[in-house]
Amino acid sequence: MFELVLVRHGETDSNKTHTIQGHLDTPLSELGELQAQKVGESLSQQTFHLALSSDLRRAKSTGEAICSRNKTIENLELLKVLRERSFGDLEGKPFEAMMEALKDKNKAERHDWGPTNGETGPMFRARIQDFIKILGERRKALKEEEPVILATTHGGFIKDFNLILVEKYKCKMPCENGEYGRISPNTGVSRYRLQYNEAGDLESAECTQLYNKKHLDGISTIDPILYGI
Repeated sequence: MFELVLVRHGETDSNKTHTIQGHLDTPLSELGELQAQKVGESLSQQTFHLALSSDLRRAKSTGEAICSRNKTIENLELLKVLRERSFGDLEGKPFEAMMEALKDKNKAERHDWGPTNGETGPMFRARIQDFIKILGERRKALKEEEPVILATTHGGFIKDFNLILVEKYKCKMPCENGEYGRISPNTGVSRYRLQYNEAGDLESAECTQLYNKKHLDGISTIDPILYGI
């Protein structure tokens, strides 16, 4: 058993303007840097045994802000597998372009859809499954009995991670209205208890905290957009 602490990156200008980011390497906005500082302060007393991050700048900068305030973290390891979903030719366009592409599709079609030169739903979820497998491998290499692993990533990644945990692993969620299927606020913190078997496969999961943003009290934030995919 170990604990995974998932943190969404701080705000970017694209978040403010509702521009589709995907794999675009956008930096944190001024507010996003403050949010990263605040989440770093809130996690400064947490012991971590491994720190991982998407290699995209917005997640990496958020991870670095946490690491710089936490004496237990020696290194932040960058993993492409933690990137946001690729939206291909839609990246850099307003979110209305996504809505236009999806408007005539039913739920099943949206589930499997992918933009030109981007990831389909099944491709993205397969990548998240790869991350789940990597987590088991990395946990096995740690000597601590119940280690704590940090990962900074993206809103769409965390949402689909939650959906996979619930649908495939019957993960218990600390909510009653399906909030786990929504997008985390910027620098929202979620915690999971994960149990792997000897073969390195995930057996059970429980989410003990979902999208916590108490560290942002007094700071203005924007509501994230859910594309419906």
